[in-house]
Amino acid sequence: MRYRAYGHILSCTAPLDELEQTPSPDTAEDTDLRILFSSSDEPIPSPSSWYLTVSLADGTPWLRCAKVSSGYLLHFPNLASFVFDTSSDSIRCVPQQQTPPHTLRHLLLDQVLPLVLNHKGKEVLHGAAVVTPYGACAFVGPTGTGKSTLAASFLSAGYSVLTDDCVVLDARGGDIVAVPAYPGLRLWDDAIDAIFGTTGSCAPVAHYTPKQRFTAALSATPFYASAVPLAGIYVLGSSDAAHAIPASTPEMHPLAEREALMTLLSLAFKLDILDHRMLMREFDFLHRLVTQIPVRRLTVPDSLAALPAVHTAVLRDLAMSC
Repeated sequence: MRYRAYGHILSCTAPLDELEQTPSPDTAEDTDLRILFSSSDEPIPSPSSWYLTVSLADGTPWLRCAKVSSGYLLHFPNLASFVFDTSSDSIRCVPQQQTPPHTLRHLLLDQVLPLVLNHKGKEVLHGAAVVTPYGACAFVGPTGTGKSTLAASFLSAGYSVLTDDCVVLDARGGDIVAVPAYPGLRLWDDAIDAIFGTTGSCAPVAHYTPKQRFTAALSATPFYASAVPLAGIYVLGSSDAAHAIPASTPEMHPLAEREALMTLLSLAFKLDILDHRMLMREFDFLHRLVTQIPVRRLTVPDSLAALPAVHTAVLRDLAMSC
């Protein structure tokens, strides 16, 4: 089975229910990555050390990364392991016995693939992106800042979504473009109810979170399937408690190039933090980006009712930047 995601063709040994299959292979589209699903008793490499451990807010390890003879091992404790073979461009997915298939696919699509794409030469930001009349607009920021909810509200207002939680960027000619991921937004139930009501369909993201993967109904605005020139980046953050923001008033201010660069570097997916060549490539690309694309800090009121005002502010800002 073959699928397209993040601008790449994936061949898989098991169905990826979240993706749409591509037509049969032809000479114009070779496979970029092979996805191999293994049983829980499949042996995995035993690294002597881990070069990176990412922990949850409570200190619990979430992801550990190590170099192994074939490439890289990405281990999610008590959930699954993924072995990225750099010579064959393959990812072997080995679940723990209790890990459901939809959780394994979520880890692959939303956690592992962005890191692998970074190793393969793409710059990837932690964010969502929508298509506006002025080009693609990306909302970036740490987990929990409302990126997916804001993208969902734009979708409900008639603007196509390019990607949720992972913005792949590419330089094409004089443009920097945002590359589509795959249809779907990961949202809390209250956001789905408030923004879409009964429109669209949902499926569980993973067994360890109540979030749902929302897919727009066929009658609604479709998710976008082509790369779009990037017009603006908005860094989401919480409001300052020292000055309360009225319920319907978003705040926005431009970031200086240095601050924008440092912020985007902190929000980029990186598989190998010891790869100096990758770090230099990423720095050069993001430096070009901040000199070419406006980057703003956007504070969104903590109210779903304020989202139309956010749309107005963002679209007005993009129109003025063009």
